[in-house]
Amino acid sequence: MMRFNSLFILTVIAVLFFACGDKPNQDGTAPEINLQVTPQSISVSSAAQDVVLTVGADSDWGVTPLDSWVKTSPTGGIKGQTDVKVTIEENKTGDERQTALLFRVGTQKIEIPVHQHYKVESVSVSDPALLAALLKILDKDGDGVLSTKEIEGVTELDLSNAGLTDISDLSKLFPDLVSLNVSGNDLKTIDIRLLSKLKQLNASGNPGLTTIYVWSDFVVPSGFIVPEGVEYVEPEIYTPAGYTLVWRDEFNDPSLTMPDTKEWWYETAEPGWVNNELQTYVAGRVGDIVTADVSDGTLKIRAIKSGNRVYSARVNTRKNWTYGYFEARLKLPKGKGTWPAFWMMPSVWSGWPEGGEIDIMEHVGCVPTEVSSSIHCKSYYHAIGTQKTAAKKIATVMDEFHTYALEWTPEYIKTYVDGQQLFYYNPDDYSQGRNANTWPFNKAFELKLNLAWGGDWGGMYGVDESCLPATYEIDYVRVFQK
Repeated sequence: MMRFNSLFILTVIAVLFFACGDKPNQDGTAPEINLQVTPQSISVSSAAQDVVLTVGADSDWGVTPLDSWVKTSPTGGIKGQTDVKVTIEENKTGDERQTALLFRVGTQKIEIPVHQHYKVESVSVSDPALLAALLKILDKDGDGVLSTKEIEGVTELDLSNAGLTDISDLSKLFPDLVSLNVSGNDLKTIDIRLLSKLKQLNASGNPGLTTIYVWSDFVVPSGFIVPEGVEYVEPEIYTPAGYTLVWRDEFNDPSLTMPDTKEWWYETAEPGWVNNELQTYVAGRVGDIVTADVSDGTLKIRAIKSGNRVYSARVNTRKNWTYGYFEARLKLPKGKGTWPAFWMMPSVWSGWPEGGEIDIMEHVGCVPTEVSSSIHCKSYYHAIGTQKTAAKKIATVMDEFHTYALEWTPEYIKTYVDGQQLFYYNPDDYSQGRNANTWPFNKAFELKLNLAWGGDWGGMYGVDESCLPATYEIDYVRVFQK
């Protein structure tokens, strides 16, 4: 009796299976199920958008996007015709991207390719002849637009015999140019002040060329070919009224890869040395880690994490000055925890704060759009809440270079940002008047550049190590005196 019942149950299950499912072919193979998807590919712009596909199937089906930037609704369907909404996110990567939608029905699989373009951001070129020449060699997609993508990373340009009379836009478009051929044109002047990486320049065949504007401390590279009699003109250095340039470092010496030790010296220290800062100061290098390098016309002070330490640099001028106009052009690092400074301390240590300190520029990454200037002395310093300081909001301090300056005279201290006064200190304006406690600024001070990490101020909201390595970039430092 038990054997009969078991056989009966198995027979019923088999009948139900073949009644509900697709019957196998006579040779025992699974039947082919029809699945059609229209359109059979998707190609869209960089914008976020929806695309509708029509799916026709003889049985239940499912669909799976192969990347997270594409989603479908619904994710499957039944026999018949179904519309599927494909939602594609905006492409912010700056590159084209490809993926696919994987449809399944039975043992069948169909991949529908999805292609998304990147956003084309055009660049401005004022001279029509230069634009035409650049499009001819760089317009890879043939859309007649010179885009930021197409000019990115270009280091060599051949613009010979292109009918050019003006190439002034090249510097801003191609800062990494190493080789430039502008022979056979009708150029009168060439401006390469921002192209400090340029090693090869062919400007022959420009009969009217008289002047090439170059960077400070320019030395003619061996790869320059120019018409006879052409004059190389370095940029004029702005000199404040009544002052004379007495010292400078433009960081343009091609023979140097680190600060010139005849002009600068390093302070080295372990974490916690001052202000509870977290960095380890090294003399520009430790092993393969370089924390102070000179390249492409700037000094770069870097905070770099290696193991459980963050390494950085603190450099000081070997020369010192009493009074003067002190100026640096700086681009500040990004990230919560960074603390760059351009400042001065006495050359002969007599204790702090009584010895005095002048902070021309300080910035902390946790307050990203603000720079400040301060002085510290025995009467006025931050630990007792009496420091004299001023701050200014500047949205682009971490993305662009700005010029920071100090005017220090026997009467007052003033600081400037891009020529606009930020800070003013004269002890005679305060009740304590002028004495050793309020005006220790009557002796020789040296200039200092450093990038701290964390500490009482830089780390007041914590630190974010994902921003490391961080770079503090110095275009030049100049000193003027009367």
